[in-house]
Amino acid sequence: MNESTPRPVSAQQLLDMVAETLDPGYAAAAARRGPNPKRRWYDAPAVIIGSFLIGLILVVAYIRTNRGAPEAAKVHDSLVTRVRDSQHTADGLAKQVSQLENQLNAVRGSALSSAQSRQIAADQLAAGIVAVKGPGLLVTLDEPSKSDQSAGSGRGGTTPIGATNILTDRDVRSVVNELWADGAEAISVNDIRLTPTSAIRFAGEAVLIDFQPISPPYKIRAIGNSDDLATNFAESDVASRYQTLVGVDHIHFSFDSSSTLTLPAASPTGLRFAKPKAHQ
Repeated sequence: MNESTPRPVSAQQLLDMVAETLDPGYAAAAARRGPNPKRRWYDAPAVIIGSFLIGLILVVAYIRTNRGAPEAAKVHDSLVTRVRDSQHTADGLAKQVSQLENQLNAVRGSALSSAQSRQIAADQLAAGIVAVKGPGLLVTLDEPSKSDQSAGSGRGGTTPIGATNILTDRDVRSVVNELWADGAEAISVNDIRLTPTSAIRFAGEAVLIDFQPISPPYKIRAIGNSDDLATNFAESDVASRYQTLVGVDHIHFSFDSSSTLTLPAASPTGLRFAKPKAHQ
């Protein structure tokens, strides 16, 4: 028989391999070692020193953690106190502003004619500096739910839908522009009143309205003739596009008429005017 030809395995060898999984060398080594194996002289001291070092490390870590806890608690309490004080100050200033506005309106009403008062009221409404209430339309845009995102995550190695926002500033802006075109007299997005100088932008993963971040769901309220707003918006290309995205990307989109909507006043902004440069 050629030396390179492997020897056939007998049936007894196969049975031994199945019945005795432990290699005979382990048993021979255990027999040589005996029932009470010899221990080296430094085994016990090494265990004691190792246990001591582990205990010392745990004690030091505990002391350092608890030593910094009171200081961290003091900083936290100080920050909470400062935040609450600032909130109380802001509430007091807002109340004072409301009182001064009421006084200003009373003085202006007595000094101006009814036509002038109506014109000022219309200008204030257009500028968004007064809160308004009336009938209108509520449009809601929201990202897909987690179950819809996982269902549409695609093949392995791709970026899932949940990792990015489907709705961006363009979507909010398109709905707002359509509502203006449909006859809205005043609009707010997530309780932020829009004015002629408002800007809707996108930064990172957040939609910004006048540099204020908002998050989904985006609730866009428009005051005006509710029937006209609902009819015109339903027939628009904007509503058709988002109805399609409901089935394709599983976003949430709805619009409903309302008999009463309340829009807050916009934050006051300071206006700046350009001045001609003086000739030297």
